[in-house]
Amino acid sequence: MKSTDLTMPARASAKRTSRKEGALQAHGKAPGINGRAAIIPSAPSFVLRSAVKKRVLFVTDFYIEELLAGVVEHARQAGWELITNMRFHGRFPSEKIADGIIGTVTTDRVRDWLQRWKNVPIVQMYSAPLGLPYPLVESDFAAVGRAGAEHLLELGHVHFALYWLEHFCESELILKAFERAVLGAGRTMHHLDFPAAYPGRPLDTIPREERLEWLARKLAALPKPVAIMGDDDRRALELLAACQRAGLRVPEDVAILGCENRQIELGVSPMPISSLDLDHRRIGREAAALLENLMAGGAPPASPRVVPPIGVVARRSTATFISDCPGITAALLHVREHFHRPLRLSGLARLAGMSERVFESEFKRCVGHSARTEIQRTRMACVSRLLRDTDLKLDAIAVESGFGSAKRLCGVFSQTHGVTPTSWRQRVRTGGGPAAA
Repeated sequence: MKSTDLTMPARASAKRTSRKEGALQAHGKAPGINGRAAIIPSAPSFVLRSAVKKRVLFVTDFYIEELLAGVVEHARQAGWELITNMRFHGRFPSEKIADGIIGTVTTDRVRDWLQRWKNVPIVQMYSAPLGLPYPLVESDFAAVGRAGAEHLLELGHVHFALYWLEHFCESELILKAFERAVLGAGRTMHHLDFPAAYPGRPLDTIPREERLEWLARKLAALPKPVAIMGDDDRRALELLAACQRAGLRVPEDVAILGCENRQIELGVSPMPISSLDLDHRRIGREAAALLENLMAGGAPPASPRVVPPIGVVARRSTATFISDCPGITAALLHVREHFHRPLRLSGLARLAGMSERVFESEFKRCVGHSARTEIQRTRMACVSRLLRDTDLKLDAIAVESGFGSAKRLCGVFSQTHGVTPTSWRQRVRTGGGPAAA
């Protein structure tokens, strides 16, 4: 037991002592058997660890707000003393004793500091580029690449690309899965590989302006229209800036998809950018739960725990559809923008300039499924997002999603997913099931 355990004050009993007992205790005595006084020590000799808060240090050299938010959710329930000051100033915690450490580790500086903490449980979050031996809870980066490709494939494009800045292990996993899905669908794949364009030159010495000029030239040379995924939201912002330099329209010429759904980066964008939500909050919760188990003496897992992405949060940068029929494209985009309103096939057919019979046939040919299926899929995606991310009641969700009534929403949802909306919401929020519906 640590020396600090001997000096921690014990929790006082809520019961009041009698006046006589109080007087005896004031003189270092306590009532014994048959009223005889017994000597007691002036300070407790020990305190059980269950009676005090566990002290956990949060360290980071790659700060992600939602990761810490997930850790905080667990820490609040478990009653931890969570030290998070490093996120403000980058200095390591000043505490000399801790029950556990949790954080992100991407640099030698943090690695060397962690190695000084012997016999203290440590859990890494998000990724482990340094190959350290600590347990890890990370994103399923291969699933991220597949989800990004699937979203962009639904836009009808023939040409695809992925843009990345550095050859991190997670970027390689995203690239391989993205490329496999694109090529498997019979489409064309292009690489925007910035490190390969500057071999032997430290990437952090290259000004951003030079990188944007390179990217604008590469974008101008790609066949159009093209759908591009960046390996994080910063790359998506650079793609948007490079399109502006090259005089390319987004999303008509270039559809852009980011990754990680970071609110700060997306908030400064001049256009709403679609992005993959990696469920950082769940990663933080699961990492904290793993640390809790390790601090209780549990064995570390044999392999990293992998958290799947929630899915794509679609915004303006991918609000397009490529087909050989402008009328069908117009009808599809109308569905995706106005799904929350009443929609009729007759109205969509008029928008496309076709009869209902021709419209239904052409829609299925161009999109791969019927217009009714597209309406329901779009509405169900909205329902899933609102169930996962808000506390709205089912009546409100039904109105927002276009189903009109909670009864109708519940019927369609249960038929589609095999569970009620309420059960799905509970399962997703506790990490017990897939978040993307």
